[in-house]
Amino acid sequence: MKRLLVLTLLLAATAHWFAIPAGAAGHGAAGSPAGGKASAAANQVCAWKWKRKKVVRWVIRHGRKKRIVTWRKVKVKVCREIPPPAPARLGVKAWEFGFTLSAKEVAAGDTIVELNNQGEDDHNLHVQRTDGGEELATPDISPGGVERIRFTTAPGTYRLWCSLPTHAERGMDTTFTAQ
Repeated sequence: MKRLLVLTLLLAATAHWFAIPAGAAGHGAAGSPAGGKASAAANQVCAWKWKRKKVVRWVIRHGRKKRIVTWRKVKVKVCREIPPPAPARLGVKAWEFGFTLSAKEVAAGDTIVELNNQGEDDHNLHVQRTDGGEELATPDISPGGVERIRFTTAPGTYRLWCSLPTHAERGMDTTFTAQ
C-alpha cells in the first residue's frame, strides 16, 4: 500500500512537470518560457544564450563520501534594456559674418544645437522650420561663449540665423536638414 501511494505521488509530480498548458500548440505565446506574458517594457531585447551550470553530487566510493563536481550547458533566456537613443547634435560656429555647421544633416528626433561664438562681436542663434513653426533662440552671447538649444526636430529643412541688425543680411543665415 505504501508503494502504491509513493508511486501515485511520483506520477502526479512528474505529470505536473511535463504538463502542457491548455491551448498551447507549438511555440505560441502560451507555450513560451515567459508563460505567455508580454514583455514588461517595449525597450527590452531578449535572446537565448548558453550558460554553464555547476552540478554537485555526493557519492559513496570505497565507504567514503566523495564530492563530484561537473558542469553542464543549459540554455537560458537573457534580457537587457535598450537605452534611449542619444540626441542628435549639431555644432554651429559663429564668426564675422557667417556660420560653420558641423553637419548639414542630422537625424530627426531629439536634437541639440550648440552655438559657439568664435567671432569678435556678440551673436545669437535663431532656429525655425522653413515651412513655419515655432522659433527658438539663444540669448546674445559674447565672444568665446557657448549656448545650447534642445528641441525635437521633424523631418524637413530648418533655417538658422543671427537676429542682430544686419548680421543675417551679411551672411549669418544658413539651413540644415533633419532626416
